[in-house]
Amino acid sequence: MAQLEGPDGFDSAHIQELLSNKEYQLAEGLIRSHLATHPNDADGHYLLGVLFYFQGQIPRTIESIKKALKLNPQHTDAAVCLSVLLNDVGKYDEAKHIFDQANHSIAKGASRNEDGINRKFAVKHLEIADLYFRYRRYDEAIEEYNKAADLHPELLEIRIRRAKAFAKKGYLTRSIQELQQLKRENPTYSPARIQLGLLHYSQGNLLDAELEWEATSQIEPSNREAKAYLEMAKKTRGQS
Repeated sequence: MAQLEGPDGFDSAHIQELLSNKEYQLAEGLIRSHLATHPNDADGHYLLGVLFYFQGQIPRTIESIKKALKLNPQHTDAAVCLSVLLNDVGKYDEAKHIFDQANHSIAKGASRNEDGINRKFAVKHLEIADLYFRYRRYDEAIEEYNKAADLHPELLEIRIRRAKAFAKKGYLTRSIQELQQLKRENPTYSPARIQLGLLHYSQGNLLDAELEWEATSQIEPSNREAKAYLEMAKKTRGQS
């Protein structure tokens, strides 16, 4: 969020510091004084919402942050905060809608901090995807993982989770392809090999699973997870 320091002495960074220090009365006085003269300032309404949040007034928090976002659809902090709140109260579809609107709005306007904005939205899309996954809504989870991966391709964990969603949905071939591609692109990224081994193991392909975990152990000799899985696979194969 851009710092605001206007002629009325309102400084958003200072307000944030007051809120962090639990000086709510002083912060509220400054915020309301600013909004009295600048009623359409999105930062002011956003910070008022943050104040309400710290005071445990969730409905008023949502109301204020929605107003901030209405005044400035490109207010990234407001969009992120609102989506988290809506997720917390179980309004997952509305949270998704907020992100879709904010992403569209930001995409239309140029931004000097586009990479940072994309990462923020990627993380939140990832959180929404994980919620869908937790409640076995795999189609929606995959859709959100796709959005997160497009926004932040450097965060490889997104593709691991998407592969898990593919597998849960029954798209086993697609899940394997996702992990194999990730492994080819990043040969030393051990989580891809670990997950690929687990997928092979779940399908009864013990030798393929062992190969992945052995390769992981060679790349990372201290990787305890790979060693534990490798031992498990050998025991299973020995019992068959």
